[in-house]
Amino acid sequence: MGAVAVAGVVLATLLISTWGLRSSRTTSDFFVASRRVRPMLNASAIGGEYVSAASFLGVAGLVLAYGAEMLWYPVGWTAGYLVLLALVAAPLRRSGAYTLPDFAEARLASGRVRAVSALLVVAIGWLYLLPQFQGAGLTLAVVTGAPSWLGGPVVGLVVLVGVASGGMRSITFVQAFQYWLKLTALLAPLAVLVVVWHGDGRPCRATSARVSPGRAAATAGRPRSAGASRDWPPDRRGST
Repeated sequence: MGAVAVAGVVLATLLISTWGLRSSRTTSDFFVASRRVRPMLNASAIGGEYVSAASFLGVAGLVLAYGAEMLWYPVGWTAGYLVLLALVAAPLRRSGAYTLPDFAEARLASGRVRAVSALLVVAIGWLYLLPQFQGAGLTLAVVTGAPSWLGGPVVGLVVLVGVASGGMRSITFVQAFQYWLKLTALLAPLAVLVVVWHGDGRPCRATSARVSPGRAAATAGRPRSAGASRDWPPDRRGST
């Protein structure tokens, strides 16, 4: 069943990438989707990139290992996304450049700055890809029982085919699709848990407090009254 689910997602990704190929005809289409991506679609694609294997599985593992304090990590890189949008993406779009090295060279008129920028982009991209490949390998191993090293090549091949098929437009469609798929995968079990919790396991004020076995035995035969929850057990702080 897990292998079927993985194969279905891969097939849907490849089909969406191929569909995006129909509208990619120029260099602008390939690199920046002609700068005509609708805000809702673009937001979904950014959300799909944000809820990635590295962020989702990584944060879950950190919280499991070190506690809820690790939730500051996603808060930090969410703020980083906002800084990136305000200080990098917006000026890059206004400049008409296709890549960050192009923008750096056009803004500062320096080939050396362009080379340094290209190296930084490759280094940061590689650091981002490593946990993605690791998460893909672990997920594939858990879901299908395949070797963990197989996840990286499979993901790399699927992404390579998607990018070569339609460029940025195809990738935007794929990321938006994956966002809604991940959101559904998160909300469906959450809805089931809420229904079960509300119907059977919801804590209430009368049963949420822990009662020691001795106190439970002492109060088992006492008749309940309207004020029983307030004055029983009696306050013995002043007794000797």
